[in-house]
Amino acid sequence: MNIAIIGCGYIATRVAGGIMFSEGNLYAVAARDKERARQFSLNFPDCKYMDYDEVFCDENIDMVYIATINETHYGLIRRALLNHKHVICEKPMLANAEQIREMFALAKEQKCFLMEAHKTCFTVLNRTLKPIIEEKIGKIEHIYGKYCSTPDLDKLKRATLYEETMGGARYDIGVYPICFANYYADSEIRKVKMIRIVKDKYPNDIEMVADIVYANGITATVKCSWLDGTENRGYLYGEKGYVKIVNFWKNTEAEIFYNDGTREVIRVEQDSDFTGEVNEAVRCASLGLTESPVMGEKASLEIMKVLSKVK
Repeated sequence: MNIAIIGCGYIATRVAGGIMFSEGNLYAVAARDKERARQFSLNFPDCKYMDYDEVFCDENIDMVYIATINETHYGLIRRALLNHKHVICEKPMLANAEQIREMFALAKEQKCFLMEAHKTCFTVLNRTLKPIIEEKIGKIEHIYGKYCSTPDLDKLKRATLYEETMGGARYDIGVYPICFANYYADSEIRKVKMIRIVKDKYPNDIEMVADIVYANGITATVKCSWLDGTENRGYLYGEKGYVKIVNFWKNTEAEIFYNDGTREVIRVEQDSDFTGEVNEAVRCASLGLTESPVMGEKASLEIMKVLSKVK
């Protein structure tokens, strides 16, 4: 399945590497400035370079990976689906629940696959851990996830900080711990309480903490911040112990601490943290599915329940 990446920013380089290890084929990269796409393509053998129009018109392209700024996602997804391209779109995929429902409905109408790119659900480590977690620590009782950093706020891209509907730390990095918690809770969200911090001249939140209650009784606390530079971790607390994963969205190692004082380390091998999500999309699209059973419309809507909880 031939894949074209739309957008040639920092994240696109890592996506391209992930595709190189996947069951798909990196066919082309595209940018509004075609020269930028040409320069990008030099790092990947046999990769064509195009502008956006060429991608949507090229019948050899089966799937697009949208890696552009948030505010462009809606228009590019819609255009791709109307041109019968399968779509993976970087998180956050869309601005609200209405747009999510609209685009998944369009994907079904066009008989195309659509997925929000949450690699957390598809890393080798998380796919290995999930089916054995109850055996290791018993029923999960609480989940904690944190993704924080300390950038120079004045130098952040305007789209990241200032965008009216999809800006701020919550939309930029908050999606990671939310996805992590939802993946392991594996249940519908019933209640969300959120605290957002807005600072000085910056119009969007620079920190968010949310408490989540799931229908199955599991609770979670998720945090994102541009003020906290401490280590990013995910924790899964169960009846018999807990699991700690540093950088839970990409790591290849997890530590299990049991109540009896013993410890176990789970290690896996992984070529790229982006490969799993690409393989999921290729397999589902090849089977004629319009969404992933792991990260489909319902999963995106559950993430949006937290993102859209503004106080």
